Amino acid sequence: MTNNETPIQMFEIPNEWSYRGEGNCNIVLAIPKQKKILRIRKIEKPKSILGWLLVLINDFLHWYYGKGYKDESRDINFYLNILRPLIGNEYTSEAKQVFLSRKHVHIFKEELTKIRPEFRQNKTLQYGRAALFHDFAYLPSLDDNLQFSQNTFSVEIKPKQGWRPMKEHFLPQCLYCMNQFLKIQNKQIKTLTKYCPEELFSGDRDRMKTALNNLFQIPQNNFKIFKNGSIYYDERHKDTTILKEIFESTDSDDTLAEELSDFLQRCLTTNFSISSTKKDTYCVIHDNASHDQKLQVGSVLERILSVQMLDTEGSHSTYKKWSKNDMWENWTYVDKILEIVKNNKNGCVKCSIINASKSYEDELMFVPYLVSAIAKDCSLMITFRRVLEIPSNLHNLKNLLKTNYGYFLINIGVFDLYPKPLSTILKHYKRNKDIIKVFNKQK
Repeated sequence: MTNNETPIQMFEIPNEWSYRGEGNCNIVLAIPKQKKILRIRKIEKPKSILGWLLVLINDFLHWYYGKGYKDESRDINFYLNILRPLIGNEYTSEAKQVFLSRKHVHIFKEELTKIRPEFRQNKTLQYGRAALFHDFAYLPSLDDNLQFSQNTFSVEIKPKQGWRPMKEHFLPQCLYCMNQFLKIQNKQIKTLTKYCPEELFSGDRDRMKTALNNLFQIPQNNFKIFKNGSIYYDERHKDTTILKEIFESTDSDDTLAEELSDFLQRCLTTNFSISSTKKDTYCVIHDNASHDQKLQVGSVLERILSVQMLDTEGSHSTYKKWSKNDMWENWTYVDKILEIVKNNKNGCVKCSIINASKSYEDELMFVPYLVSAIAKDCSLMITFRRVLEIPSNLHNLKNLLKTNYGYFLINIGVFDLYPKPLSTILKHYKRNKDIIKVFNKQK
């Protein structure tokens, strides 16, 4: 765990690294020999010479005074002590903060300019903000008693918001589906998808398979397939031969796509969790809402949904509370909730969050919404490798799934779990207003 007593590690750029992808806040680089990913924070590019000068000065001062280090340490501690226990250690990675020198940052910037999507290049790398995680595109370990096929495959899914708080039930569709029309208007996408996250989180086998197949047909930025850590299928590369490689079959694409949907549905609804310390257990009082769904308790989707369901107010009601005070600090809540969780003797993180939100009239009242927002925007990766032969005494291994094309060893990881600023509330409120306005025009 990263803490104030852990010396920061200087990161040396390896000979082999590759661009894995990026979101609004971070760039992710893959380091295949270490089976690690390097996550680097992004900032807006200055729009003037003076702006660039201020960035250079601020970077130097922030690092000199330890702000860059402290900000990254704060985020990692929040991830390790809040999100990991909520999602489950078995579905999440350890994290180690590292330091990139100015020379390293410059090298990455130069190389990444050639390969980053144009629409992402409005942001650049932030000095002093980097961390290492396990690369979920690789299986963490292989059983010596099993014989495997040559290749490891992984499917990355950004499932999005799987349910609606009661106060948002008036909406004609889920926000994700309605947002498609706003994205079309803003030219962020070219084609509407039929994927609906509420279908995926429904727990109903057929509805989930339909949702997964819709993701496969129109991936947008929510579905990718990797082979040995390299991307082979996404919105820009729709090479369906990857299905034949996964299942080692010459059956039709339609047949194999159906098999993939069935396989992924079972991965998402199988309980791969292992009870360990008290901190990883879940309070029955505050955790039974997601269990009323059809999802298998302990499955990765049920874990994500249980965190999403911390938001009981919705964006509009939360914004009304937030708007009563224009002096909120973006990150004060992080240290406050970490201290409360640290002092909670029963070890239930969810209890700490809910009780704190009801007991205080400060930023802590917004923690359920902000933690829920992280789970609504997280990603997961299902990694698997075909098993050629299984000894009879290993047929009941928990992380083995049988398909029509043989057995596969499974591992699932959840990532993109860093804290969001308090200003996320205003951002969501404005975005949702635009979504509803554009959607109503379609009627």
